[in-house]
Amino acid sequence: MVKNELGALVLRVVLGIIFFIHGLTKFQEGINVTVERFTGYNIPYAEFVAFGVGGIELIGGLFLIIGFSVRFVSALLIGVMIGAIVTVGYDKGFLGGYEFNLALIGMATYLMLAGSRLLALDKLFTSEPKKKGRIEFKRSY
Repeated sequence: MVKNELGALVLRVVLGIIFFIHGLTKFQEGINVTVERFTGYNIPYAEFVAFGVGGIELIGGLFLIIGFSVRFVSALLIGVMIGAIVTVGYDKGFLGGYEFNLALIGMATYLMLAGSRLLALDKLFTSEPKKKGRIEFKRSY
């Protein structure tokens, strides 16, 4: 159990850093540059999509690092990566195209399904899941 949680922690923090830096870069270089890039990819409503993607990456990355809403954020990031593959990466092929996106989807899928509670803020807001179907008897001597 400890090994799994430690592995999930490492995965969560690394994935969070990757997305946080990608989102930060979109805003640091100027969101208009991102809008122009998205327009060049023929993404409809590029202005809204650029802010949405940049915000999800920036805030979602931070949330993963601190362990807040890990499963929900992971699902959002999977959606962003699927969108990136469909609009940009697929035409470039696997190598140099969408292999990195696919790796990020795999990491986010693990976190979405398994969660990550070690050193996570989520732990403060939720209780440990109860085991269903288990009856415990107390012994009296």
